[in-house]
Amino acid sequence: MATRPAPSAKRTSAAVPAEIFTRPPCKIHPSAVISEKAQITGTHTVELCEDSILHPHSRIRAEHGIVYIGKRTIICGATTVGVTEGEGNVIIGDEVIIEAGATVEAKSVGDGTMIEAKAKIGKGAVIGKYCKITPLCEVSADDQLPDYTVVYGDNQRRYDQTLADNPEVRQAQRKGQALHVSTLQKLIPNASHKWT
Repeated sequence: MATRPAPSAKRTSAAVPAEIFTRPPCKIHPSAVISEKAQITGTHTVELCEDSILHPHSRIRAEHGIVYIGKRTIICGATTVGVTEGEGNVIIGDEVIIEAGATVEAKSVGDGTMIEAKAKIGKGAVIGKYCKITPLCEVSADDQLPDYTVVYGDNQRRYDQTLADNPEVRQAQRKGQALHVSTLQKLIPNASHKWT
């Protein structure tokens, strides 16, 4: 019967030391809030503009292209923003909300758009201004949504006439977004210093 070799005096770990991972180049506005538990990965530039918010467990992936997040944009928890395969940049406009569990690989998302819980935006898609993608809906890769489009139900689409025809409704939405951001700036401990 074969005997086992004597155990090594020094145990080795399979874990990769934290210092091997490099931080992506980040441009973070001083008023942006990044939770301690948010993740930013990759080698391409990540830019967060004024008053943008990254909730705990949100993920920004810049392995395959730059990620730009506009003013007063809120990225909720369990959300992934950035291209996961191939090359491509992701540009998120101003005052966008990306809710929990959503995945966004779009080429661009227009100002004032809302991407609701667990929605998926495919690589290279172009989303217009003030669009709404309701929970669990998908926008295919390279698809284009005109301004004020609502994707709902079984990925059906309609035009939001009320939002398009009434600038006061859009203004109210912007005021609500500013209040939402102001509240989150008070509630989420800011760890943006670790990315600068």
